[in-house]
Amino acid sequence: MSFDRLLGIDVGFSKSRPTTGIAWSLAGELGAAKTHSDWERRRQKIPSATTFSVIAIDGPLTPPDAPDDLARLCERLFIRGAFQTRCKPGLSHHGYGRALRTAAAETAAQVTHLAAATPVGQTVIPGAAIIEAFPNAFLGVLVGDERFAMSKAAKRKKFDWLYDHAVDSDVFATLLQFIGWNDERVLQRVTDERDHERRAAWVCLLTAGCAAVGESEVVGDEAGGWIWLPPAELWADWARRALAESRAAQMCSRPLALAARQTQPPFMS
Repeated sequence: MSFDRLLGIDVGFSKSRPTTGIAWSLAGELGAAKTHSDWERRRQKIPSATTFSVIAIDGPLTPPDAPDDLARLCERLFIRGAFQTRCKPGLSHHGYGRALRTAAAETAAQVTHLAAATPVGQTVIPGAAIIEAFPNAFLGVLVGDERFAMSKAAKRKKFDWLYDHAVDSDVFATLLQFIGWNDERVLQRVTDERDHERRAAWVCLLTAGCAAVGESEVVGDEAGGWIWLPPAELWADWARRALAESRAAQMCSRPLALAARQTQPPFMS
């Protein structure tokens, strides 16, 4: 599979401001745009294509039958340890997270007809090559430990802080070389970008590129869906350790939770 016909979408769901970022690689052309959340305006920014081989969406994507209050494994793994202060997700089963989950589902529904039916691996939307991107973690796991020892970014500016450090430490160049996306234009566009939403869309496009060539680390399960991340070989040492520790802690907590359910007294009417 090539790096042609790829689409990245940063959901954004403001009703009044253009907070959706879109980036694409199609027929040898690269582009990025910013628009609103409704399909009528989004469709005007997406270039015409029969199908995109991979579409990566920045937003929590769950299986169609998943309950709204499902606590997702892929999110729980990234709220522990070092991830907690470096690149954790918001939990999508309550509060603001539920609104984002709804917006991601609506976005996926808008573009399902544009997605190839060819499987790319773990996906939650039947018959559509649509995957979940998580730009903060995508960048965060590639950024070295020493970068986080520098002055921290405010929570609301965390993504741009990570993006700037990724550019400064040549993370994007290393990633593109590793996955074989040898197009200088991609690196130039990504490193020159300053707009927040378009930056997020470019990271979604890189997520799609990794998936297209089978070079992704995929985290999650069938019940709650998967987050697609850069190849594990490129992860910083701290991120590898943090994920291993988080997985071990999750495995330890499962038997305890199961035992607690089994020892509860039966319901008496």
